[in-house]
Amino acid sequence: MKTINLEIPVESINQGEKAIIQEIGIQLYKQKIFTFGQARRLLNISVWEFQKLLGEHKIERDYDENDLAEDCALIETENCSK
Repeated sequence: MKTINLEIPVESINQGEKAIIQEIGIQLYKQKIFTFGQARRLLNISVWEFQKLLGEHKIERDYDENDLAEDCALIETENCSK
């Protein structure tokens, strides 16, 4: 059986459900169990908010050609909606 080890700071537990889900999302991404998109959807936040959150936790983003293509598509969508 596979197991997953998550480190959740005690402070997060004291801060409530939102903080716990945030820590779970960050850890799943950090351990490469979730992709960037999966983690941010779990947290129900935007690409930019998740990128900022990773920066606050000093976690580098795994970024490859597929991520670049997704970002380019997002930029095109944003520009078209203006």
